[in-house]
Amino acid sequence: MRTLLALGLFAGALGAADDKKDPTAGNWTIESVTRDGKPDAALKDGQRSHGDGKYTMARATDSGKPFATGSYTLDATKAPMTIDLKPKGGTYDGKTLLGIVKVEGDAMTIAFAEPGKERPTKFESKDGSGVVVAVHKRAK
Repeated sequence: MRTLLALGLFAGALGAADDKKDPTAGNWTIESVTRDGKPDAALKDGQRSHGDGKYTMARATDSGKPFATGSYTLDATKAPMTIDLKPKGGTYDGKTLLGIVKVEGDAMTIAFAEPGKERPTKFESKDGSGVVVAVHKRAK
């Protein structure tokens, strides 16, 4: 009985560790950005790196020099996962951006609301919505 209890606790501890894994961690190439229903090519082919609750972004035209950095918190227990971004630099410096994120294979999609707007519930950006959707591909 004690052995079963110990195995159960051990398995539970392993499951808890897996819950903390960050599926957004890694290096990503920005494939597209849609802002208020309109394409925004300014970040196309740029780079985004995630890990340890921090991120950096660089435009393709700036030779990889980061133009924005920040921190994020992820709640992988929600469906879709929620992400709160706190940029330092760039358009949203010092603001908290409420968003959702999904990672499917080598693709990551983030939808976030502009400051003062509610967290989006879908991965779409309609005209006047104040939602930005960014599609990424895992960098090789």
